[in-house]
Amino acid sequence: MRRRSFLRTAGAGLGAAAVLSLVPRFARAAGFGDVPPESKQRMLPPEVRATNVLEVFLYGGLSQWESLYLVEQYGRPTDPQYPNEQYYGSAADVETFLSDCGETAAERWRPYATDALGATVNIGPYARALWDRPDVTKRMRVLVQKHDVDPHEAAIPLALTGKRVGNPLMAGLGTHIQRYFGDREPGRKTPFSYLLRRSAAEDSDAALDAALTTGAHPGSARPLRINVDSVGRLGELLARPGAGTPPERAHVDALLATYVDQYQQRLRWKGQGDPLRSPRLRELASAATSVSNADAIAAIMEPQLLTPMPRTVCAHADPLDVPAMSLRLAAHLLTHPTQAARYVCVVDSGIVATPAGGYDTHFTALAQSYNLHNGLTELLSIINKPGEHDPGKIDLDRTLVIINTEFGRTPRADDLGDARNHHPAAYVTALIGGPIRTAQAGISGAIGPDGLATDPLAPSENRIAALLALGIYPFDQESFAVSDAPGVMSEADGVDRITRRALGYTL
Repeated sequence: MRRRSFLRTAGAGLGAAAVLSLVPRFARAAGFGDVPPESKQRMLPPEVRATNVLEVFLYGGLSQWESLYLVEQYGRPTDPQYPNEQYYGSAADVETFLSDCGETAAERWRPYATDALGATVNIGPYARALWDRPDVTKRMRVLVQKHDVDPHEAAIPLALTGKRVGNPLMAGLGTHIQRYFGDREPGRKTPFSYLLRRSAAEDSDAALDAALTTGAHPGSARPLRINVDSVGRLGELLARPGAGTPPERAHVDALLATYVDQYQQRLRWKGQGDPLRSPRLRELASAATSVSNADAIAAIMEPQLLTPMPRTVCAHADPLDVPAMSLRLAAHLLTHPTQAARYVCVVDSGIVATPAGGYDTHFTALAQSYNLHNGLTELLSIINKPGEHDPGKIDLDRTLVIINTEFGRTPRADDLGDARNHHPAAYVTALIGGPIRTAQAGISGAIGPDGLATDPLAPSENRIAALLALGIYPFDQESFAVSDAPGVMSEADGVDRITRRALGYTL
């Protein structure tokens, strides 16, 4: 039994005999993410689970109105209560985007699904790349989300981890996944989880490294970060020129391992058991092991993946299309024949600069149009089409794709005339593929004409949903508590509720 379950059960007034009867489960030495016997029937069946996860994080806050949540009747110029809001508040930007991209068709949106309020939700012009891939949209589930954190520096960690800044258990989704699979394949030398992003330039960029936080997990659970805009140096760094030739590097690694082991022995009580009071030493040992595995990582990095990828999108040129390079590298890592990753997070910081970077925009949503069009076009290019069986592309039967962001954008201008401020009160996350089949596609929750969420999910719930999609039990002392899922009364209730609302299954 997990500690909090024991205390809750004991506190309910059970007698001593009843409490003692629960001890066998408490004694069960369950590994991280193992499913308790009483919850096995609540988990997704193995045949629909995802094998791995690709998360695309739209850094800066996607405006949902022109992209994944366009309700045509909301905010029309003739609306007596909310005129020129949501999609219509950026109509001029939309026309500029279409003109720049050479789109002359009169169509501005495509119907997608009906939300919890009965409104028809359309896929808007900025996400028009999805229009030509019905095989993808038929496997897309849009989650209406909500939280109450406004600054990027706090909202980004919340979106990436499901925990608030300052929580000692804050850990990235990739950390949980790295820990789970690392425990089951301890001899593997390449990571199970990666973070692909641009080098930090803005102060808020540091918040993206929340994806690397380990919380209560050991240091070995930390994903590998690759700065894709300086990836040309990656081969040089992995070669470890300061450690000499390969035979010399082996001696250096062996010497360092010996020193670490000698110090660990000094921390064992009478030479037995685990080292005492030594979390920092465990972190050092993990780091030393990671460095010694550099050759294995170098072996899976093909040279063509480390070259710049200049692009021109709607007349906007970028000599180094980091999102496209990252997605290309992500596909390679997720589909590697012998060392496939289980989780890759690609930070899409755009190809058209905004004042604060990425999708962060306050005066106009126009920059988002080019960035999202580029990101979605590249994402779709690495997903197999029906009948296509390219082993280097993503198979949606195996991979869950998550399109995530820290918050949405306001449906109306504020008192200063700004057009697109932060809007955590209603935004969307998309789940594509993996366990999301045609029957699970659609919308969970709704955003109304006032721009506010109805029946939304919290950021923690889409993190829990991703773990459930992989068959990883999400309620553990190192991951999530029942209190992380609003309205949930027990672990069993949490599994049932999130599986139903986020993944679309009732088991």
